[in-house]
Amino acid sequence: DKRGMIDIELFSELTLDRWEVEIDLIRASFPERPIIASIAGGGNPHEWQEIVRRVEPHGINGYEMNVSCPNLGGKEKGEDKAEQNTKAMALAVGWVKEVTDLPVIVKLTPNVTDVAALAQAAEAAGADAVTTGNSLSGLGGIDLDTFAPLPTVDGISIFGGYGGPGLKPVSLRCTAVAAQALQIPVIGCGGISTWQDAAEYLAVGASIVEVCTAVMWNGCRIIEKLTKGLEAYLERKGYKTPTDITGKALSRIGSFPDLNLSIKLAASVDDSCNGCGICVEACASGGYQAITMDSDTARVDISRCDGCGLCVGVCPQESIHLTPRQ
Repeated sequence: DKRGMIDIELFSELTLDRWEVEIDLIRASFPERPIIASIAGGGNPHEWQEIVRRVEPHGINGYEMNVSCPNLGGKEKGEDKAEQNTKAMALAVGWVKEVTDLPVIVKLTPNVTDVAALAQAAEAAGADAVTTGNSLSGLGGIDLDTFAPLPTVDGISIFGGYGGPGLKPVSLRCTAVAAQALQIPVIGCGGISTWQDAAEYLAVGASIVEVCTAVMWNGCRIIEKLTKGLEAYLERKGYKTPTDITGKALSRIGSFPDLNLSIKLAASVDDSCNGCGICVEACASGGYQAITMDSDTARVDISRCDGCGLCVGVCPQESIHLTPRQ
């Protein structure tokens, strides 16, 4: 499924001892590159602080606190999950900040109703930045022969983490919400597979972005493609750095009363229409029956068109556009 994938893994197969060796190898190979350690712990200071004390001497440049993995469902030993509890979040951030002067980033979850509250709790506790966000809690599917949930381990599964392109609208919203609520930088993450995706995250308030699934699917070579595409876009638009467009779209994101409901739109079809008829079916199923075929070209009855945009979304040729109603 190219829209995304579900994982039910936890953190790492490597021990902390092994990670100390691996970080040394990475630092030796890339002496000038920053290394951000992704760390996780439980509801006590020892677990978080022990990791920091162990890895920092090996050339770490900062930390990203993973308090948002959806695969650790439920509470353990009565502990509040930091990903969904502002007090637990603040405690965990404080524990890490006690033992390091390096930048601390908190990776937030999209699996909450109030992303801003969690982001503000992280900021108040001393976080230097937040990442929005981690994977979305989901279920991969059901094997209809055995009725085992997927992915399955001996017939049993759990709600896993959904990531990939399908996550982008959710994470894009989380990034915008956090950027509107915070003074510290926001890192955008979720569904980025093109330079356009990265630029959109910057536009809603991200200072930098993270890419995971696209690298897993395409290899690290995709990074060069993304950076070159973004650089070309910025040059074409007259911007010098990616942060020049950070937050450019934020002022345009409001609430429903901010919308000008007097503006009415209607669909129009350009000459690239190939007569596939997909829009006709979509419009009929949507209840308006405003599109018909005429000599293998889609025609819009403006008097019936509601301007909903469904036809624009389904057109494989990108031949349909919404324009102001005359």
